[in-house]
Amino acid sequence: MASGERGVVQCLREVAGGVIDGDGASLLELADRSEPAREALAACFAEWEAYLVDGFTAMREDGLISREADPAELAVTVMTALQGGLLLAQTTREVRPLELALDMAIAHAGRYRIG
Repeated sequence: MASGERGVVQCLREVAGGVIDGDGASLLELADRSEPAREALAACFAEWEAYLVDGFTAMREDGLISREADPAELAVTVMTALQGGLLLAQTTREVRPLELALDMAIAHAGRYRIG
């Protein structure tokens, strides 16, 4: 990460204003109650997603994944798996939902691997 860029976790904490301590459900409630908070949360997730897009783009340019791979769609796949898996893992207090979700996202991205 370049100097001066904030991490996604820090971004989310700033949006939550210290009221929320990493609780995904509470972040959703905050987004539902406040349009500015929803927009700020969307910007945080977009920042994180952009890192993934950059990584998948670099992999495609380096010939590690097929030219047919869409870096933006792969990034959304990973983000969706991560967020959904985290929410289920938090609510069930089991890590398995997160493992399964990420395994699925990795398998999907792996379909584009060359070699």
